[in-house]
Amino acid sequence: MKMKVIPKVPWLFQEEQRDVVARLLELKLLKFDNGRSLPLKKGGTTDVYINLRDARDNPEGIELVSGLFEIPLRRLNVKRFVEVPDSVSCFAGPLSLALRRSYLTIREQAKEGRVADATMIGHSSEGDEVAIIDDVITDGASKIVPWRECVRRGLTTRALVVLVDRQQGWQDKFAKEGINLPVWPGMTLHDVRRHLIQTLGVMKRCDPKAEEANPIILALDGKNWDEILPVIDQLRTTGCILKVNDYLFDQGISNLLPNLSVYGRVMADLKCHDISNTVENTCKRLRPYAPWAVTVHASGGEEMIKAAVKTLEGTGTKILAVTVLTSIDETTGKEIYTRLPIEQVRVLAGIAKRAGAHGLVCSVHEVAEMRNVYPSFTLVTPGVRSPGEDTHDQQRVDTPKAALDNGANFIVGGRQFLNAIDPVAEVKRVLTEELGITI
Repeated sequence: MKMKVIPKVPWLFQEEQRDVVARLLELKLLKFDNGRSLPLKKGGTTDVYINLRDARDNPEGIELVSGLFEIPLRRLNVKRFVEVPDSVSCFAGPLSLALRRSYLTIREQAKEGRVADATMIGHSSEGDEVAIIDDVITDGASKIVPWRECVRRGLTTRALVVLVDRQQGWQDKFAKEGINLPVWPGMTLHDVRRHLIQTLGVMKRCDPKAEEANPIILALDGKNWDEILPVIDQLRTTGCILKVNDYLFDQGISNLLPNLSVYGRVMADLKCHDISNTVENTCKRLRPYAPWAVTVHASGGEEMIKAAVKTLEGTGTKILAVTVLTSIDETTGKEIYTRLPIEQVRVLAGIAKRAGAHGLVCSVHEVAEMRNVYPSFTLVTPGVRSPGEDTHDQQRVDTPKAALDNGANFIVGGRQFLNAIDPVAEVKRVLTEELGITI
């Protein structure tokens, strides 16, 4: 029975992906380098490179990859498949034999002076259902010609089947070109990277020295995974901490934290503020994933903070008590607390200290005093902006340098970085030019 809808999940399960990544490494069909020095075909460099062409050097590689492509093609149950040379041409023959299906070869450039078909090898009939196979997809540009050739010949292309989706913009390219071609990968580049780092342990997330030196907490607010991934991918080895709030609520703890922690330490900015039992239950959900930190509102009281501290004890997770939000100015502070923000911060910091919190979240306006009174606290300062940057809805703000000079351990930045033309370049600029830190 034919599958009518292409699943949104990869055709390899997580356990299968891990085993495939291990075998690709063993067969030297996959390379990795934390220095991101591996060259890509169309320019640029990467930290992970999959080269199935080299399977020609090893019959075991041909057997492995051919067997993998059988999985989605059997499920699609198409009349024939289409290979796009030269990455997968060595798998086409074995696949055809295993599936008992004929196949077509589409050339990217037509051969001149041929009596036979110059663009396609093999025969098909109008209306035949086919699937295109290739090793990886990046921006999708190389898949346009094969798809259009299939359309020109009246073939119904059910899907483009690839082993790895490098998640580098093919959706936008297809949309602009008016291409209606579902892509079904065995795994994403993120999946490959996650297994290299977390399950196989052969690749480092980051040099510990870089993590120790980098004070930037990158606020990933208001973004989805496709927007976040290109940024955190390139920033992975710089050691930025990744702060999530609304996206954590959207994706859930058990889904997002394992994926996000591939790229850096994670600050679960939940701002817990409820009865002790509820906060305890929330922290129990966090415990298996041991984020770098979780935030709780100090105004929730001593017992509530203690519940968080006790529940996450032994995981290494810091309990950071939020004092007064940086969006609150003196007028609003008097309205809410009947006192100035600094006075309220003093009260809340005392509660946090008695409860055993590991640190505070406070503005740069209070951080110098907090450092003096609580020298052992981890102090996180939101609302930092480079000179001349828009303060948006923040009130008690200052520069990254001022925050660190006044005693902050970490500074939180979001819109300045994520809304920049080049977020990665902006993070690195602040580190080097404003803070004098070389990663």
